[in-house]
Amino acid sequence: MRIQIDRERCMGSGSCQFHAPDTFDLDADCKAIVVDDGTGDDQAIRNAAENCPTHAIVLVEATETESTN
Repeated sequence: MRIQIDRERCMGSGSCQFHAPDTFDLDADCKAIVVDDGTGDDQAIRNAAENCPTHAIVLVEATETESTN
């Protein structure tokens, strides 16, 4: 799974940090960033994306080809 963050939509609520603190942080602009290359707990990452108030976090599922490379 790849994590994409739409920085234009992100409002810096910190909801992603609450749900997946090992994966998300806020940068100096108070925008979400991925801190562990998205290798954290999948369910926590999904919860963060689902609970993002602006839907700024998009999860792109890896295809079978991507996951074997």
